[in-house]
Amino acid sequence: MKYSVSEKVVVITGSSMGIGKSLANLLGRSKAKLVINGRDKKKLLAAHKELKNLGYEVIQFSGDVSQEADCKNLVTATLQHFGRIDILINNAGVSMRGITEQLSPEVISTVFKINAIAPIMLTQMVLPHIRQTKGSIVFISSLAGLRGLPFIGVYCAAKMALTAIVESLRIENHSSGIHIGVVHVGYTEIERGKTAIGANGESVNLQERKGFFTATTEQVARKIIQSILIRRKRTIIGIPGKLYSFLVRCFPGLVEWMVRRSYQKANKFYQ
Repeated sequence: MKYSVSEKVVVITGSSMGIGKSLANLLGRSKAKLVINGRDKKKLLAAHKELKNLGYEVIQFSGDVSQEADCKNLVTATLQHFGRIDILINNAGVSMRGITEQLSPEVISTVFKINAIAPIMLTQMVLPHIRQTKGSIVFISSLAGLRGLPFIGVYCAAKMALTAIVESLRIENHSSGIHIGVVHVGYTEIERGKTAIGANGESVNLQERKGFFTATTEQVARKIIQSILIRRKRTIIGIPGKLYSFLVRCFPGLVEWMVRRSYQKANKFYQ
């Protein structure tokens, strides 16, 4: 029988905008009880108000899940309000731009803390509660987590780490009846105002994405929810994503050549 999210308590990190907000909206439509989270208080409060106005049962927790205290407080706030946790979606993340050689140690640390350490740390705290409900934990990764790419090397490394922890957790919790999955998100629209971290920690504005193969945040959210409903171990979103995954797995030399060509063209453009 297919799993249902109706009346389930769902914690979504990084849900004040983008994919996280779309997840909250779609899960709310399905009668899930929502806990949204983000570091930007203004954006989080706006998202919370919007979801409340739609009639959803939702609370908000402003905090940085790369900090242990904020993770503990998020779990405590959820349990105090709803009494349980059924689903955790580790969606919070930050991208970066810069040649690996030029990255400051602070940027490397920040990217790893938010993209890898934070979801692992929060999962540790939530696992005992998820076991009680035989629920689901999902890690949102990226196609960048399938192989290393120039300009975003540390981001790729952090996203690759999620696959390893998912595989470890799945075996460690094999007999518990819980679902642990990873979703590799592909080419997705970028909401206006979204930023990445530059080589020295500066904020880099990301350009809006357009094109036939660019998925909307709602389309991506639907696929993530589907992976929860059927309790899928690994999901790669979109035809381009599936093709890329196939090439990385079966023709790594070809992918290396293609990436190198693109990198050389980009270098010429920026020089």
